[in-house]
Amino acid sequence: MKEEFEKKLKNKRNILKGIGILEITGGVSGIGIILWLMLQGIETNTYVFLIFLFAIGFYIYSILAGIKLFKHLEKGDFHSRILQYIQIPGISLLGMTYILTSGGYLFVGYNLTEGSIKFDFGLIASKFQINILNSDQGEFIYLNIMAIIVLVLLEKSISVIREQKLVQENYERNMAEYKNSDEKAESQKSQLPTIPIANRA
Repeated sequence: MKEEFEKKLKNKRNILKGIGILEITGGVSGIGIILWLMLQGIETNTYVFLIFLFAIGFYIYSILAGIKLFKHLEKGDFHSRILQYIQIPGISLLGMTYILTSGGYLFVGYNLTEGSIKFDFGLIASKFQINILNSDQGEFIYLNIMAIIVLVLLEKSISVIREQKLVQENYERNMAEYKNSDEKAESQKSQLPTIPIANRA
């Protein structure tokens, strides 16, 4: 029974480690993309610099969240939750565009400019697109299905881990109580007075 508990805990903790690795990889690749863009001699001004600075902060946060989740597992889930929620929407309306992903994406949504349903997929990849008052950008509303899947896996794994730990603690406590009561019964039995049987011969 104990081995069964440990096996379930190990499986779910491996999922959390996998999510942590995904977040770390996504953060590193995101910073790599930004550095690559800067080395290409892209024209920068205060506006572009602030966007790059914001994106770098996001990818550093992704790395830190991934490390915390990988090292502390169910105790390090808080920042990973926030990170995944940030990645769910992809939107461009009224000249404002927001897309931030780390570690992969599967965008499904509707492009209002073209009047069509769109899909965009990237594995072990990061993507950022932030524009303010840019009329050249088409309008769309997307949902990052991958972020939703990762969030569901995160929540389910943590829930199962906590449930299994509680069941295991109850099982071990009941076994300990049973063992103690059994030892107590054996002790009382050994302390019963013996009645000598008279020899009738």
